[in-house]
Amino acid sequence: MSSPAVASLSTRQVRHAFQALDGLGIPGVNSERLCQEVGLSRSVLEDLEARIPYVTLDTLLERAVELSGDDNLGLHMASLPVVDPDDVGSAVIATSPTLAESLERGVRYQRVWGDGERLRFEETLRGVRMRFTPVGTWRLAHRHLAELAMAQFVHGARLLTEAPVTPLCVRFVHPEPADTREHRERYGCPIVFEAPANDIEFSREDAARPLVHADALVHLIFERQVQKLLSTLPEEPSISARVRAYLQRSLGGGDFSFAAVARALHMPSRTLQRHLAEEGKSYASILEALRRERAADFLQRRVSIAEVSFLLGYSDPSVFHRAFKRWWGMSPESFRQKHGG
Repeated sequence: MSSPAVASLSTRQVRHAFQALDGLGIPGVNSERLCQEVGLSRSVLEDLEARIPYVTLDTLLERAVELSGDDNLGLHMASLPVVDPDDVGSAVIATSPTLAESLERGVRYQRVWGDGERLRFEETLRGVRMRFTPVGTWRLAHRHLAELAMAQFVHGARLLTEAPVTPLCVRFVHPEPADTREHRERYGCPIVFEAPANDIEFSREDAARPLVHADALVHLIFERQVQKLLSTLPEEPSISARVRAYLQRSLGGGDFSFAAVARALHMPSRTLQRHLAEEGKSYASILEALRRERAADFLQRRVSIAEVSFLLGYSDPSVFHRAFKRWWGMSPESFRQKHGG
């Protein structure tokens, strides 16, 4: 199980990834080897109630790309859809009245599959748009996750409506790959790279298409099961906890500015500021509390004062000295002597 402060996803999602990779039959790429390489035990993978950090899946996909040499791995994984008969979230989607409502349900119950707001449903002038934002700072795995997600949206729309649904447009934040022939064949629509967000847009007519498995009573039953499942999940990391976790990773070399934190959490600065205020916190107070705690810890572990200043993100040691004296009522040197560091 992951720490409450670490964003995680359902074990089912990782199992699905393994099943898709195994189904591709790539020499040297199999679930046993990848489990060992990312430090994932079989016992955790077999626990369908467990949650696994997103970074584990990211590392797994990047290693699979490296081992396979497949630059379009995300697209190829989407060609082997995995059906999970016990996934009540997918059942809610499949029994929704229309394509648009199925997309909206996917956003509403996305925490069944993973923490955070990875999915966003929006109405547009031409129809509806589904936006996908991987969790964490951008890395290579996110390109493959985005291409996989968009291909699954297209496949799912056609499967659930039994109609030749073609998106109006697909957009990706990553640069255009050297060869996009497979992308254009898979999505069947204009593709924009280096866009502001990963998203797929459907026309108003396609969004209104009824689903072939729509059933109001069955849908209600599955929806109640999903709501019950959500009530049993561990509490999702608070915004302030996610800010603190980012700062812990970024102090001493990374960009830990408020703007960088907002980008990492995929929300506008004003929205982040509002969420923190609702929790009675602020970026400045979280940063100062973290620095205060880590300063004391570093000094007690015999880290040099100059290095402590750097590790806490201070460009000027004199600023660190003044801050430390404000926190502890004494200089770093006096603190070290008093606490036997």
